Amino acid sequence: MRASQESTRPRHMDKLGTLCHQGLDIATYLFQVPDDDSEREKLALIVEAIGQDPLVKGRREFPKIVDEMRETLAGPGTPMSAEALNDGFERMVKLWHTTRSGLF
Repeated sequence: MRASQESTRPRHMDKLGTLCHQGLDIATYLFQVPDDDSEREKLALIVEAIGQDPLVKGRREFPKIVDEMRETLAGPGTPMSAEALNDGFERMVKLWHTTRSGLF
């Protein structure tokens, strides 16, 4: 992890924040190596864990993103799917930051 990434992450993260940031790290890696099946499996587990989080179930946008990512993970590992996964986790991280700030 680069120093610039560390400075943008909050020091105290809840379970959802940790999962979102871990997923973003893996999705960023998959953007470079889209056909790494073991990392895609890890990402699928993270997506399922996020989908089961009680904070996610009470929101509108998180479940939509989780469903989109499940569909993407069901398909083959292509550069386009890696880009969609990366975009999905970036959206989740932004939503998580927004919920933590009290604006959402």
